[in-house]
Amino acid sequence: MSRLMKINVVVAGIAACLCLAFGLTSCKSLPNINGTQVIQIGDRHIESYIHRHDQAAYTLVFESGARNCIQRWGKVLQQVPADVNVYAYNRPGYCGSSRVATERNSENIASELRQALSQQGLNPPYILIGHSIGGLYMQQFARQYPDEVQGLVLVDAMYPGVLKAPEEFPLYTKIAMSVFLSKVVKEEVDLAHASGLMIDTLPGIDDKPIVRLFNVPQRAIDDGTAIEVDFGVFNSDEKLREKVKNMYPHAKTVIADSSHQIQESSPELVVQAIRDVMQSQGALQ
Repeated sequence: MSRLMKINVVVAGIAACLCLAFGLTSCKSLPNINGTQVIQIGDRHIESYIHRHDQAAYTLVFESGARNCIQRWGKVLQQVPADVNVYAYNRPGYCGSSRVATERNSENIASELRQALSQQGLNPPYILIGHSIGGLYMQQFARQYPDEVQGLVLVDAMYPGVLKAPEEFPLYTKIAMSVFLSKVVKEEVDLAHASGLMIDTLPGIDDKPIVRLFNVPQRAIDDGTAIEVDFGVFNSDEKLREKVKNMYPHAKTVIADSSHQIQESSPELVVQAIRDVMQSQGALQ
């Protein structure tokens, strides 16, 4: 891939984060996934989908984007290998999961996810699959608990530094967030910058297999239907682009002519990415 293409991919990925930051997509119209249940974890109720296999070598863990629930992973969950454990859930304050008092930063979200996995007996090693802002949280998890993580699949993910600090958001953006976003989603967006700074301080994970999927909607760009939106919340300078491009130098990069919801519009790419990570560890024959 040429240097220009890589930079354009990063730009497209940053632009895609607009959807996650302002909740332009939700999952209310999607059908529920069979097997989803609300379970008690500590002092909270968490809506979860769990698939178990007695001989599982890995646990696949799915983390959704802002305003997205388990249903967004439905097409992927239908196609993942049967001989693995699977855990997909709705973060506290999403869909059927109760809210919690802890701050909605990446450290707390990763810690709470780990607690849920442990309580359900879903043991490491984990392969983490994160979409959008969920990809930011999965990077936190992998760096916070590196010995428990075998690899990552980052699906049009957010990366540290992409979002500005909330005090730098334009006034009209702050007003729109207060009107259109739930308290939980707004707090996640407000804390994304601080979460990125936290992630940057943690040890690297270059020794792990990582697949990065970036959406570049080339057909929409070519036919003029692509819409560029800027709410004034994103850092898109050359320095940031280079940082994101070089963050995981050994990762495999996949370009998808799809949508921000790659797991819905191109689920086969996400499934293949999961298999690629598994194969890199010798889990698939």
